[in-house]
Amino acid sequence: MVDPSFSFPEGGQAKRQLSQFIVNFTQICGGEFNTSRLVDYCVFQLHKNRNAQYQRTLAPKTFGTTALQKYLSMSSRAKQYMEDQWLSEANLTRAYLNSLICKKEHPQSKYIYMPSEECTKKRSINTDIGFLICSTSTLMWSPFSPACQICTNVEKCKQETAIKYPELYRIRLEEYGERR
Repeated sequence: MVDPSFSFPEGGQAKRQLSQFIVNFTQICGGEFNTSRLVDYCVFQLHKNRNAQYQRTLAPKTFGTTALQKYLSMSSRAKQYMEDQWLSEANLTRAYLNSLICKKEHPQSKYIYMPSEECTKKRSINTDIGFLICSTSTLMWSPFSPACQICTNVEKCKQETAIKYPELYRIRLEEYGERR
């Protein structure tokens, strides 16, 4: 199904692109990271590019803005049916792919919400200097932080958190979605 020599490229550009993808994908999913929707997205991309001769170099493009727009414009029940047929040829299902997602505790889960950061976050809250203090002295935005909930810099801070700490940002959104 996928070229066995495929691997994600190492380096900063791929990391930045994946970070931006997580931000954009989360916004599309209504503000919370949705793993089953991510599986649908990956299946869509693999099915769409299954016969591409340039499959080995496809990873950066797969998580780009254009690919995300195509996913939004091309998803339909008929398309999903064709993807499911294609998956069944390899004895795979979406449910099985979802089950492959590791469910054990994430190594960064202790950083989802850190009460010890609240004093620092409240220092000069809603000011540019407060944003600077927060971004250099804390792990930035958390949906569980009372200070973040009342801060006017929250959108800018979310974007910076996604860039600076993409995995932490992702698990914070995932945890917040599960607790709501």
